[in-house]
Amino acid sequence: MEILPGFSLPLYSIIAIISAAAALLIYIIIRVYLNYSFTKKCDRAAEDPDKMKEFNETYSGNKLLKRSKLIEKSAEKNGTEIITGTGLNDLWEKQFLVYRRTKYLKKFINHFPEQGLFFCMLGGKTRPAFEKLFIKTISQGGDLNLLKKVASAGNGKDFDGKYAAGLIGDRFQDIIEMSGDSEWPVRFFAVKLLIHNSDKRAVRVIWEAFSDSSSLIRKTIAAEFTSAENKKLSEILKDLLLNDPAYTVRKAARLRLDQDFPELFQIKTAPLTKPQILHLLGLLHDGSDEDVNTATEYLLSADLEIRLQAALFLQQQDILKKLFIDADPGDKTSYNRTGKLLKMACEVNCTDFLKELEHTENPASVHLAAGLLKENGSREYIDKLAARVFAESFSEKTRENYTAIYTEAVECISLRGSDTALEMLNKELIRRYKESVSSIILPILPVRGESVFIPTLIEFLKADDFPSAELLRQTIERFPPALYIEELITILRSTPDAFSADVKKESFKILGEMKLSCCLQMILENLKLLSHSEQKEFAVILNNYDEQAFTARVSGLLQSCDSEVKASLLSSLPATGLKKFVKDVKEASKDPDPEVRIASIWALAGYGEIKLISQMTDGLRDPVERVRRETAAVIAEYGTETAMAQLKKLLTDSNEVLPVKSAAIHGFGQSRREESIKILVDVLSDADLRPLSSSALAQKVSKNEIRRLVELFKDAAPQLRENIAEVFKAMGEAGEPAIITLLQEEISSLRETLSEILLKTGYIETTVTKLRHRNPDIRKRAAAILALMQTKESFKGMVLAARDPDSEVRVEVLKALEKLNTKEGSLILNELKEDPDKRVRKYTLWALERIEAKNSAG
Repeated sequence: MEILPGFSLPLYSIIAIISAAAALLIYIIIRVYLNYSFTKKCDRAAEDPDKMKEFNETYSGNKLLKRSKLIEKSAEKNGTEIITGTGLNDLWEKQFLVYRRTKYLKKFINHFPEQGLFFCMLGGKTRPAFEKLFIKTISQGGDLNLLKKVASAGNGKDFDGKYAAGLIGDRFQDIIEMSGDSEWPVRFFAVKLLIHNSDKRAVRVIWEAFSDSSSLIRKTIAAEFTSAENKKLSEILKDLLLNDPAYTVRKAARLRLDQDFPELFQIKTAPLTKPQILHLLGLLHDGSDEDVNTATEYLLSADLEIRLQAALFLQQQDILKKLFIDADPGDKTSYNRTGKLLKMACEVNCTDFLKELEHTENPASVHLAAGLLKENGSREYIDKLAARVFAESFSEKTRENYTAIYTEAVECISLRGSDTALEMLNKELIRRYKESVSSIILPILPVRGESVFIPTLIEFLKADDFPSAELLRQTIERFPPALYIEELITILRSTPDAFSADVKKESFKILGEMKLSCCLQMILENLKLLSHSEQKEFAVILNNYDEQAFTARVSGLLQSCDSEVKASLLSSLPATGLKKFVKDVKEASKDPDPEVRIASIWALAGYGEIKLISQMTDGLRDPVERVRRETAAVIAEYGTETAMAQLKKLLTDSNEVLPVKSAAIHGFGQSRREESIKILVDVLSDADLRPLSSSALAQKVSKNEIRRLVELFKDAAPQLRENIAEVFKAMGEAGEPAIITLLQEEISSLRETLSEILLKTGYIETTVTKLRHRNPDIRKRAAAILALMQTKESFKGMVLAARDPDSEVRVEVLKALEKLNTKEGSLILNELKEDPDKRVRKYTLWALERIEAKNSAG
């Protein structure tokens, strides 16, 4: 071990000691420097407010506490502003009041002696030394100013006034004088000392202090003052509760009234002013059924301020939540009231009860939420609503009102849903587009979700299995064209095998209904995608285009070689009302293509060119059958009397070939003219043409056409009647509504004929079988119809229904039997008495007895 000469320690020990000493010296130097730097910063902060702000941002509360002595040192030079400016005094106060650390009280006494004395008073109960210091200082001072300074230093902090009054001693007059001081902390201090004093002057000060300008003083008195004059005190407290502008005062008054004067605290809501109602509602008590009823009553108020206070209380008491969860549509009155209450709460933004939407299993609650969220509530709740309603399990659990709930939810999402909710709606549409729900979703898809919905809608458009093409088209058209016009053009320009004809047709309709001038040529060239009737309807849209541009484009296309384009344009032109194309239309009647020739003659009809139509009889001999048929149809419907006569003459011309006659019959069958019926009926006598004529007449099923046929049937010879009867049979169900309508008009001249027709067609027999149907409405309807006919066959069925279990059916039977109280009716009943069916005979006798009884009574 190496030892240096003159030293008794080893070398390494000496080195260690020297190193430690050096480190200590460095630490001391750094510490001195840091303290010096901190003190300088304190000095600068005391002089410059900006530096003070920077100082406070640099040092936390704990750092300031640790450097209290340095800040105090700066305060000795610069004043106590550095202490208050940094908030160090507040930190000292907390250390003393919360942790009772005496050293911090000493700091107050050194720098803020009055505040220090106040804290001595606060801590005197537990620290006798503090009490002695306070008593000694106050008694030595003896002057009022010192006491006021101590009171001001307290700045409204609560303390035990009775204990403090004992410490202060016989300073009653000073305290009375302090109660009238201009500074509220001084008055507060005095009131705390006097509030337990029974001296008349003290009591008077307290009564007057109920109207003090300081809310803290009013609150303190309301909470602590006791008096033998209970009624007076309770009335003042009630006045504070209803009228004091400070919530803390009103709350203290309410608590005191409930605690000490429950029997005197009765407030009738009817005569209260609006501010009084607001004050009362703001201090309703938890768990009080009476207060719940009061709040519920005011929740229905039209005044939003009042309603808000009521709603807040009911929300805090979970009453709104309970109403929401327990909603029961089985009790309609209660359910409607619940819906109204919750709606009123939502209108003042009290919607916390909607948090239960995520957990409730009650479909009625979900239904209410969907309706409420249309107008109010966080959109976050709409996300939860969408998740609940679109879940497969929800539809399985919700058997009743599912469609109504679903519709309400979709409407809510459409109106106010977030992007998340719109995404969920889009997924739901994709998942269930083949179901009826698509008819609920599509009409109300929000345009604001264009980026979400348009790709989906275009995919639906491209598919052949979408259930409602028209609804889909209307939905797409609500969105800006810029989002999908390119897709439409791509579909229209695609090859035939890329998309079906229906897809192209729907795409064309959307493009046309957008009425974009930049798409005119494409629209005209693709008009052929529509059927003949659709082309005429679509032509109305063409009127929206510039006439000059439209005329030029159409003229050019009519000169083209494309027969489909020309035929489609010819079908559409009359609806535009542009007569300048009549010449082009007439010339098209000689076009090589039969479809163009057909379109030409119908276009002339559309333009009302009767004379030109009448000159088109050459078309009856067109080599193409459909041209002949359509020509005849146009002439029969729109031709002049001369043309009609020529057409009729063809039917009796023995030299005319059958194809021409067939075309003429077809034309008369299509015609709505009344004379066409007589012409076709006459043709029934021709055995060769009868099938064609009968088939044509069978298409005439309107009421007026049926009436004319019945009139001809009535006056016809037996064979012709049979032929016309066959026409009615051929009509089938299509003609029956018009016949029944005529029967209901009770035209006596036609009743028998109409009944005979229905008998021949088998309608009566079918209706009689309906008298045995399970549905009483169907039985009632059948009885009413049979009563109109008044035939043996119809009444045979009626008497069998005389004992029907349904009263309304029996009424119809009795009405019918009353019609038998005639000579003709007696004959029918006498025939039915001999009917082979025992039940018919039995009920016929019953009907006769009723008629005889009625006649005897009359």
